[in-house]
Amino acid sequence: MTGTELKYKLPSEYAEKVQFDYGNSTTDKHKKDNGQFFTSKVIADFMGNLAQPTSDYISILDPGCGTAILSCSLIENLVEKSQIKEIDLRLFEIDSNVIKETKKVASFLKAWLLEKDIALNIIIEQKDFVLSNSGAFIKNTLFGNQAIEKYDYIISNPPYFKISKSDKRAQVAKELVYGQPNIYSLFMGLSAKLLKPDGELIFIIPRSFAAGNYFKAFRKSFFNEVSISDIHIFESRNKMFKNDNVLQENVIIRATNEINTNIRISVSECIKDLNEPQVSIFKTEELIDINSKEKVLFIPSNNKEAETINIFQRWKNSLNDYNIQISTGPVVAFRCKDYLVSDYTTEIKIVPLVWLHNTKEMEFIFPLKKGVKPSYIIDSRESQKVLLKNKNYILIRRFSSKDDKSRLVCSPYFASSIKFERIGIENHLNYIYRPNGDLSEEELWGISALFNSSLFDTYFRTFNGNTQVGAFELKQIKMPPLEKIILIGEKVKNATHPQKEEIDNIINQVLLGKLYVKNRRSTSNFERVGIA
Repeated sequence: MTGTELKYKLPSEYAEKVQFDYGNSTTDKHKKDNGQFFTSKVIADFMGNLAQPTSDYISILDPGCGTAILSCSLIENLVEKSQIKEIDLRLFEIDSNVIKETKKVASFLKAWLLEKDIALNIIIEQKDFVLSNSGAFIKNTLFGNQAIEKYDYIISNPPYFKISKSDKRAQVAKELVYGQPNIYSLFMGLSAKLLKPDGELIFIIPRSFAAGNYFKAFRKSFFNEVSISDIHIFESRNKMFKNDNVLQENVIIRATNEINTNIRISVSECIKDLNEPQVSIFKTEELIDINSKEKVLFIPSNNKEAETINIFQRWKNSLNDYNIQISTGPVVAFRCKDYLVSDYTTEIKIVPLVWLHNTKEMEFIFPLKKGVKPSYIIDSRESQKVLLKNKNYILIRRFSSKDDKSRLVCSPYFASSIKFERIGIENHLNYIYRPNGDLSEEELWGISALFNSSLFDTYFRTFNGNTQVGAFELKQIKMPPLEKIILIGEKVKNATHPQKEEIDNIINQVLLGKLYVKNRRSTSNFERVGIA
């Protein structure tokens, strides 16, 4: 070892130093373009400690390895827990600049293990991980999957960026793809196929895979291969990769080929309390219905969220069962720019164009200027394909802003409020409606109140980990009986200016017969095992 290397006792310490130096010498653009968000030693150690020892001869795969800090922490943990004699380690890294640093760490790791009489057979692949292992997706009807190398442990902080459906990687991994895929889901789905029967998969990833239409194909494949045993949640969105300016809700998961009847969920705010998390144990079927089409994964982070999941699981109907549907606003501004009009005029036939800023909590405001956004759209034969009949709707924002305290923000829209035959609803809004008929005033008030309530917002956060509110996710939400919705609507309708607290009280009384359970944050755990 060199004099610099001798300063560090552990390979993971040296790996962190190497990646810090590399990060300082590389542009943010290069790291962003390559989806490079490096893992700190604290997180790497936490992930490594999730692994359970198996045999004295082990194989490890680290796809998108960076400086191999995850492999180092994993190996340090396993060496401490068991009597390992030999390790096969395969690292994938496509960036030639990073590989130079990876080789330094690999050399340090090999020397460190040699001092402990442990052999390390290491292969560093400067290849695309997905394309290099595409055989895992090929099924031979006579002989099953093609012969592929499998591993005892797969650990990764994969790259995060979207790719097109025409990308070669998306093409070979098409069973994981719907819409525009994110590369991290391809890494996860492929890794699940590369595990040995008693293998373990440990990943740190965005939690966006847990729900949504774009990840539906991925979830179907992934949960067919592996079963989650552990989930760790970081409550802070901006402290995990703060050196890389990442605003993302991340989770750490451990999954195995063996079926896990329970899932252990731990929660920390960020890195500083990572080793003293709140912990709870859930039955697997409480958090994911493996037999469902959607396979949505619920990830509660506190008592309030756990109790909320239980409330919704008691309901059996969706809005569709009440002949009510959810769609996305059809007016895409840049495609309809020739029809957009800034101000009201009688010279041409125009109708209101409703934007996200027109929708407040329980309040629709029109007209309402915001910047240069046009308030009207021409009503012509050509534009009518994106216009809607003026009838009762519930408008829900598709994106929540940093100023929104709630993820769900919606307002009732009454057809009588605007004297036009048609209206335009912009694409950043979802709208709820009755296709062959109209929503009653009570339904309008009741459904709007539910989606604006703390109850629904809390539930939505247990499976949605980003600022987008998709129509697909909203369609999956189970609803209380229609008569209860109407009763809520009647009470809200009679309120003068219904605010969130009053709405919450009405919903709690009608649906629960009591005050909605408050979040009881514990210093040690959720104070629960399973949902009662």
